[in-house]
Amino acid sequence: MGDEIDPVEFGKLLQSVSSLTEKVDILTSKVSALESTLTGGKGLIAGLMVAAGGIGASAKQVMEHLFK
Repeated sequence: MGDEIDPVEFGKLLQSVSSLTEKVDILTSKVSALESTLTGGKGLIAGLMVAAGGIGASAKQVMEHLFK
């Protein structure tokens, strides 16, 4: 069957997902810290932009790794 996943590639995928999960957790804590230190609407928007950029960069790295 040609649809089977190579165990090595599956292991790499699991490692990538684990790494991405760790990065998202770190970014979540950083966003929480930003929200608590920054006040007003501009501070919240800045925090969300930083989080979105970090999550996007992490997702991009995982996707590049998977499709190389």
